[in-house]
Amino acid sequence: MKKRKFKQKEIKELAESFNEDFKATLPITALPDGSLVYKQYIIKETDKKNWGIYHLESRALIDEYFLKTCALMAAKAYNSTDMVKFFSIKRIDNKYWASYCDTLVYKKNIKTAKDFDRYLILLNKLEHSSAIAIHSKDEISKMFKWSFV
Repeated sequence: MKKRKFKQKEIKELAESFNEDFKATLPITALPDGSLVYKQYIIKETDKKNWGIYHLESRALIDEYFLKTCALMAAKAYNSTDMVKFFSIKRIDNKYWASYCDTLVYKKNIKTAKDFDRYLILLNKLEHSSAIAIHSKDEISKMFKWSFV
């Protein structure tokens, strides 16, 4: 029984150590409502159900993004005044969202296509938009890893 308590104590200490390391490497605070705080910026959901970057003190909206991940990366770029990266993140966020929405539309329309030619055109557009969405998603993931890890 003592051996088990000793292991639990070691595990708890190890978990606390990992938590401290995580907080040191990733300066992000998650709030109970799903919002994130990065330094002097808060990333929270807007009325349009997008993710807005707000200045913590003035509560001024800086920019709006479709993906929470992109909003967080943009807050970091804005904080370091890297405007090239800031606008690059906005571009890829828009590209991903447009391709993702196109994919949803083509999936819906392909089910109701009666003509075979129309079906093939929709299938081609679906595959193309899906490939762009997947590529953009991978690009966002890589960018996030390079930004925070």
